[in-house]
Amino acid sequence: MCGGQSSRMGTDKGLIPIYGTCWAAYAADKLLAIPVPVSVSINSTQQQQYRAFFSDEELIIDSLNIGGPINGLLSVHAQYPHDDLLLLACDMISMQSETLSRLINTYTTEAGCDFYVYQNVDFAEPLCAIYTSRGLKKLIQNQAPASLQNSSLQKVLNGGITKRLTTAEPESFKNQNTM
Repeated sequence: MCGGQSSRMGTDKGLIPIYGTCWAAYAADKLLAIPVPVSVSINSTQQQQYRAFFSDEELIIDSLNIGGPINGLLSVHAQYPHDDLLLLACDMISMQSETLSRLINTYTTEAGCDFYVYQNVDFAEPLCAIYTSRGLKKLIQNQAPASLQNSSLQKVLNGGITKRLTTAEPESFKNQNTM
């Protein structure tokens, strides 16, 4: 997920250089190593710059008239309505493969939930989570499009059947919002 405004960072986070690539490609490589297929959610102003790192087939442009990360998530869901989605934000550059593997393992062995997410003491980590096709379809069916405008991923997780995992690798969730 790279489609944010990066207002706190002051620059497009997904394009920040790291180890000879950019944050977005670095995050994508972590997913490809698991392996899971990768699509990159961006807003329309980012397409040209992201083509330097990703093919047009990998890029999904936000297509809904709602703000926030839910726009990117539901835009990818619209493209792949039958697929469950592992969402990973491009600024989670400290994400460890063990954290991703544990999330996927829980999803695989404990089927039946709408969403799978890591939970800190007071809040979920919605930018490293699995959103099932079934859960997203229920969200869309139960919400008027206008009400999604004010929705957050926290509300989405709280409104569905959500499996919450304890965070075993807190360093994976270091928030990179400032230079």
